[in-house]
Amino acid sequence: MPKPISWSNRLHEIREHVERSRIQTWRRRDLESLFEIKRAAAQMLMRTIGGVQNVGGTHLVDRETLMEFLDRSLASEDLSTTVHALRLEAGPAPQPQPLTFALPEDLRCVMADDLPAHIQLTPGQLVITGENAEEIIEGLYLLAQALQNDLSTIQNMLDPLPPQLPVRDEELRTLFAHLAEKEQRGKLLNSVVEGNY
Repeated sequence: MPKPISWSNRLHEIREHVERSRIQTWRRRDLESLFEIKRAAAQMLMRTIGGVQNVGGTHLVDRETLMEFLDRSLASEDLSTTVHALRLEAGPAPQPQPLTFALPEDLRCVMADDLPAHIQLTPGQLVITGENAEEIIEGLYLLAQALQNDLSTIQNMLDPLPPQLPVRDEELRTLFAHLAEKEQRGKLLNSVVEGNY
């Protein structure tokens, strides 16, 4: 005979709480509090409810699935038997898949300037492209390593540029244009000199 359900006399209250709540995905800890149960019981309940999602190693149940479970439980004539049957039907919770690649030793000290062209950092935007999911995930992994090694440079690359104040005086505008042109020529000269070595 199935064990009695500790929260059976609070089922209507639990359903009302979920219905009024803004929470869309319920974690194990949320269920512990909601059903007033311990960790192991909450893990078992998540599998019983069904539709468990594994997001970054955290198991979640969406609101709609939880409401369906509560409605089914309320409609049941024998809650213990219904929950026991659902528990038997439930499969194991999904397991996270480990990453199957590692960065080569020479990329473990990667800095912002070392990132390949398929990882683009511009103010307010980060773009990682690849031929397939594995290449994109490797790009994320490489970026994470660069963040660990060179966070301030990457922050500066991603932060929006400060707004340029309009220059009202024509002489100042000409001076700034002249300085910008000199700076560009200096960069071009440096790249030519570096290319000769």
